[in-house]
Amino acid sequence: MNRYFFALNLSHKSKKQLIRWRDSELPLPCHPVAEDNLHITLAFLGVLTDELKQQLLTGAGLLADTLKHEEITPLTLNRLGYFKRPKVLYLANDDIPDWQNELAAGITKQALDVGLNQEQRRYLSHITLYRKVRALPKELPLPNMLIPIDRFSLFQSLSTETGVRYQAVKTWQLTVSQDAG
Repeated sequence: MNRYFFALNLSHKSKKQLIRWRDSELPLPCHPVAEDNLHITLAFLGVLTDELKQQLLTGAGLLADTLKHEEITPLTLNRLGYFKRPKVLYLANDDIPDWQNELAAGITKQALDVGLNQEQRRYLSHITLYRKVRALPKELPLPNMLIPIDRFSLFQSLSTETGVRYQAVKTWQLTVSQDAG
């Protein structure tokens, strides 16, 4: 069964920038996350019925509409972190803008409202760089990258012969298109 999550999409250019930085500044002998799988999670959902998925899609559309006229500021990725239990090394933005907190909180509330369990801790904005990290280097580089965000998606996690792949089910724009009008 496929698992689902909401996440901020990263542009192709931002993904390339992150991979270049990771490979040059932080080459580790463990499992790097594939470029196409880089994202910033807003909320994990788990396995969904078609009915639950439809309810969450509708709610996400309403949330996207409420953010249409807010300034969606770029994220400054400025800190590395480590989750011990899953052995994950991540890149984070310490200063989470209001729009991102509102979106993450809104999606989490919708998930709770339809009966899905959600973690009861403060939202941590991050991009997983490596999995199965057994030991951290003694010195970690200090990142400082500006990443523009213009959309978010409901993703499904697909198991393939070459590993897990994340596929967008539906995407919502957070900014008004520059081509409009």
